[in-house]
Amino acid sequence: MYKLFLIAFLSLSLYAQEKKEYINEVSFLIGDSENGFNQNINRSLAYDIQFQYDGLDFPIRPEISFIYSQNISLYDDATNSHTRYVSIMGNGVYDIPYTKLLNPYVKAGVGYQSFSDVPKSPPSSPFADVGGGLKLHISKRWALKFEALLTVGKEHTNLLALGGLNFKFGRKYVERPPEKECEVCPKVIQLAAPAPVSVSVTKTPIKLFSPHKIRFEYAKATLTDDSKASLKNAAESLNSTENRAKKITIVGNTDDKGSRAFNATLSIKRANAVRTQLVQDGVNPKRITIEGLGEINPVADNTTALGREKNRRVIILLTNEY
Repeated sequence: MYKLFLIAFLSLSLYAQEKKEYINEVSFLIGDSENGFNQNINRSLAYDIQFQYDGLDFPIRPEISFIYSQNISLYDDATNSHTRYVSIMGNGVYDIPYTKLLNPYVKAGVGYQSFSDVPKSPPSSPFADVGGGLKLHISKRWALKFEALLTVGKEHTNLLALGGLNFKFGRKYVERPPEKECEVCPKVIQLAAPAPVSVSVTKTPIKLFSPHKIRFEYAKATLTDDSKASLKNAAESLNSTENRAKKITIVGNTDDKGSRAFNATLSIKRANAVRTQLVQDGVNPKRITIEGLGEINPVADNTTALGREKNRRVIILLTNEY
């Protein structure tokens, strides 16, 4: 049965959406297992491994969980026998929005439990489960996770209290943006490999036009309010007598975090976001073309946070071709 759960979980990974930065979670938990309450087996230490998929554009996320307990003593067995408990379950997990640091959730599902083949052990059987917990995020990928879970089978009821670590992995899949995102859009240029080391837009003289720093939300093409205000001032300068006859090329760049394909697409989206804002502020769209270089043209060291921040940039070039 566990193979069917694994096949179903891996199949869901083919349908990743753009909602999450990471599309998979794995949790390693350990805690107390109250085996059967008043039945004939004792409490034990339980180990739980959970795999959760976050890539679906749906509020309930699929999870597969494996629980293992060993050396569970039997209350009324004079021979002091021990049994072993193994279960696999599939759950739906619903996150309750709270804060960026705290992430409560509830879950429910079904599974199958198995015990060692020793006298007086409960029989193996399917069960239903319900539970909830809390994730305390300590970084973008790591979180502390605490969970309580109740499983109810035909002849066995189990209550677990668990805690441990949660790790996110697997970048989301991002489709190429459409060629046109507005009514009048320029042709989007994506450089083919091998990509140049530096920007070379035209043989005619190039002027680097630099308004204040253009910032974006992390891993997005959404301009900050400060950047919009800066681009409004830039639009006035681009429409000045000195610059109004010049061609404008907007070049997007990223750091090297994430896949090369993801960064190439993101750089185009960011350049197009700047173009859209300039057009809204009165710049003639026919003057503007955009390019996306992704991560291939760094100006600083990507191994440091400061260097990556410098590489996440959009530059505006002016030429006399227009």
